[in-house]
Amino acid sequence: MEKKNNVHKYLRIIPIVGVLFFLGLVIYAYRHGIFQSTDSLQRFIQQFGDYAVVIFVLLQIVQVIIPILPGGISSVAGMLMFGNGFGLFYSCLGLIIGEAIGFLLVRYYGVSFVQLILSPKKYQKFDQLLTQKTKDIKKVLCLTLLIPFAPDDLICLVAGLTKLSFKEFMQIVILLKPWSVGIYSMIMLFLFHKAQGNL
Repeated sequence: MEKKNNVHKYLRIIPIVGVLFFLGLVIYAYRHGIFQSTDSLQRFIQQFGDYAVVIFVLLQIVQVIIPILPGGISSVAGMLMFGNGFGLFYSCLGLIIGEAIGFLLVRYYGVSFVQLILSPKKYQKFDQLLTQKTKDIKKVLCLTLLIPFAPDDLICLVAGLTKLSFKEFMQIVILLKPWSVGIYSMIMLFLFHKAQGNL
């Protein structure tokens, strides 16, 4: 029985250790300027060769749980590297997986996990949303996923602490997330090209 309890403790700790490990890698990469521009991000991902897609998807997953990139850089980098269609597909894949992991981690570890990954300012916003929006969480989730640039990642974390089932949550995210990612990414790509003088 005691051995079983120890195994359960380790299983609870592993996801947090994984998040902290990724956070360490992200801080290292951030300090070395990898996330400062689409060019530096592309160079970083391309060095992995055949595994570039896997690294890109992993970055998108982490991006949901720990916001590390200035808005749109990862999506634009993906579209420039893999083409608009595949770039958007890989972005959506990583972001949807990230939303699922974030939801499950919040549901399992509760507010303590949210405090671990959010800055005090973002946590305050999270706390306000949790107090005000839990009754209408499905409506709010749909709305924020439909509107590009809305704080949908924060709402997804809030959803993890409500009675919304994981199945319902995933149905909403899979149906609506590609819409907001697509619009957001195309706008950012347009602005990127405009800034580069390619239009």
